[in-house]
Amino acid sequence: MPPKLLAAFSSEWFSVALGTTATSVAVYWMSALHHIPILRWVGLAFLIIGATSFAVISVLWAARGLAFPDLIGSDSRNLNRVSFTAVMPLEMIALGTALQLYLGTPRAAFAELLSADYFAAFAVSMSLSVLEGYLLYTRKEISGGDLTYALMIPPVSVSTGVLLAPSLVQIAPGLAPLADFLVAGGLGVSFMLFIFIGSLGLAAHVREVRTPESIPVAIFPVGVSSILVINILFLSSIGFIQGKLALMIAIAFWGFELWNVFVMTAVSAASLRGRPPMSVWAYLFPLTIFWVSSIRISALLASSGYSLPSMIVIAAGTAVAVAILPLWAYSVYASALLLRWLTSLSRAPAPADVVAEGEEGGKSP
Repeated sequence: MPPKLLAAFSSEWFSVALGTTATSVAVYWMSALHHIPILRWVGLAFLIIGATSFAVISVLWAARGLAFPDLIGSDSRNLNRVSFTAVMPLEMIALGTALQLYLGTPRAAFAELLSADYFAAFAVSMSLSVLEGYLLYTRKEISGGDLTYALMIPPVSVSTGVLLAPSLVQIAPGLAPLADFLVAGGLGVSFMLFIFIGSLGLAAHVREVRTPESIPVAIFPVGVSSILVINILFLSSIGFIQGKLALMIAIAFWGFELWNVFVMTAVSAASLRGRPPMSVWAYLFPLTIFWVSSIRISALLASSGYSLPSMIVIAAGTAVAVAILPLWAYSVYASALLLRWLTSLSRAPAPADVVAEGEEGGKSP
């Protein structure tokens, strides 16, 4: 692979794997709830593609660091690069979640693998969140371009382990107290940083950052709110929060999610023109988590006797889920265009090479 092309595989590319794996989860629930068996096989294909792309991108990202050691230092000081590195633990959790959906609750060695996945993802997420906080407090100059909604990826990744927590508690009861503790602690980290860092991202976006690349990333509050909902409902299921209170809080957050979906639909329709940016992959994970949270809230509403609100919630979630497959295709198109441009750029001779060729041919540069 040409060095210029290899250098382009920064942490932002992990969003390709996460978006594809998230699509597999969304398709699974469409198949399960609406009884469309063929979608299960489609979703399984997405899972295979997502896992493969994660492996390939991980290798390219590691090779990039080995080939260009100076980029490791610069990336560790770049707020956006640190933020997108947190997509790795998100993808680890997403893969574990998707594998459980398609293959069932793991046993024996696979159970140990699930436990390792959960704790490794939590450790990496927390470490990157701490690094992000350190950079925010210590960098002498932070431009508006650094304060995007991508800063919310590390905080939300800390509490995304809740997607694996129920299975972990089931297959390893001895770890239940620790898992419950980490879920509650992760919820606090995500919620507080959602308020503080989300406010920074909103202020910077409104005042300074309004590029096509930044528009899709503004969907992240939907993902954060949805993860908070799932955390609250899990804590309610283990007795940490009273049931009705948890349902009320979940509905309140869900209302904000729906509002944000409407806003981002209008903003995206008005702002995205011409060649789509690579950041369109950012739509897929938040919208999938919105779909999953809608399923859980709808089920609780139905069991509590709120049949009409339950139908409204599941209808809204389904409408969003239907848009995920076209958005995935659109994201693949965006990536193909970017790769074609990067490939042509990597093959173009550098100015010094052109001069050298001209001198060897007896021509003036």
